[in-house]
Amino acid sequence: MSRIRPHESEEWYRTLFEQNPLPMWVFDLDTLQFLAVNEAAVRHYGYSFDEFLSMTLTNIRPKEDIAVLLHDLAAIPERGMQGSVRRHKKKDGGLIQVEVYARDLVVENRRARLVLANDVTAQKIAEEEVRKLNDELEKRVKDRTAQLEAANKELESFSYSVSHDLRAPLRHIDAFSKMLAANVKDVPDQARLCVQRIGESVRRMNELIEDLLALGHVGRQEITFRFTALESIVIPVIEELRQENPERRIEWRTAQLPSVDCDPLLMRQVFRNLLDNAIKFTRQREKAVIEIGTTSNGGNDVVYVRDNGVGFNMKYVGKLFGVFERLHRQEDFEGTGVGLAIVQRIIRRHGGRVWAESELNKGTTFYLAFGQTVEENHDAK
Repeated sequence: MSRIRPHESEEWYRTLFEQNPLPMWVFDLDTLQFLAVNEAAVRHYGYSFDEFLSMTLTNIRPKEDIAVLLHDLAAIPERGMQGSVRRHKKKDGGLIQVEVYARDLVVENRRARLVLANDVTAQKIAEEEVRKLNDELEKRVKDRTAQLEAANKELESFSYSVSHDLRAPLRHIDAFSKMLAANVKDVPDQARLCVQRIGESVRRMNELIEDLLALGHVGRQEITFRFTALESIVIPVIEELRQENPERRIEWRTAQLPSVDCDPLLMRQVFRNLLDNAIKFTRQREKAVIEIGTTSNGGNDVVYVRDNGVGFNMKYVGKLFGVFERLHRQEDFEGTGVGLAIVQRIIRRHGGRVWAESELNKGTTFYLAFGQTVEENHDAK
């Protein structure tokens, strides 16, 4: 380390003081008189050198801050006062916020203090703006949360009404139509057909109510995330569907699936709905082929469910996940058009997305992308 000779040291510190881009000054601790100021202080505060040297420290502080000034002066720093923010007053009366760094020294047998002042007014204004924005955002979030809670209560009330008030008249319609069919003799075929259609409509209305309630429940149900191997969900669902469709000739193709952070019960519903869908729309095939596997999309694992069913025209893909939207006639394929809406809602609540690709008479593929899929993501937590 190089050493500076005494006369060189004095010159070096003088140059550092005078050419520093930040305001600096020295004042007498007993009289508060300015003893020296640099050009940056003159430029920043608007006083001339002569004006500065005729003033005391109280002239650049607001009157209401003098008590704070006297308190600061009483606390003589041993190692220097680091980064205290104080209000200073410029010649034009404007107030600025200044980060002050100070160190005590002795000048010609007088106690003095060297001060470096960094104007942080713009920074503090920006911080205050950010604080106000955060407060406003927090208020909006609270208001929005309160609105959502109120909406959820209304939805629960509506669900209760649907579950009880709407089902009661349906049960009556169903019961009376059955009584009519059983007790009235010699009913014309046309009338008997009408009674039969009443019963079918009642059953369909019940299915719609059940699916609506299921869709609402998915939106309100609390999610319990657990790192789960998807194979442990998919394989049992396939076994159930095999038992429920013993007359169907279905080839199941399953590949190794990733593990994901998910709610296992909700994810089971996703695969149950998708595989039910695949079975339904491969009904016209002598041999259905349903495949569950993985592919890569943007470097992330994506799970797919593919079938060789009737498919659909991709120009209608925008309707696929809509509630009660159907791309095929009710007479050809049963269903309410809610199952895929439930799938989409569950996947979105998991931070992922679902989409489909299809071609008429060549089958359909559904893709599931999750927020966290591969095991490496879990290990990195």
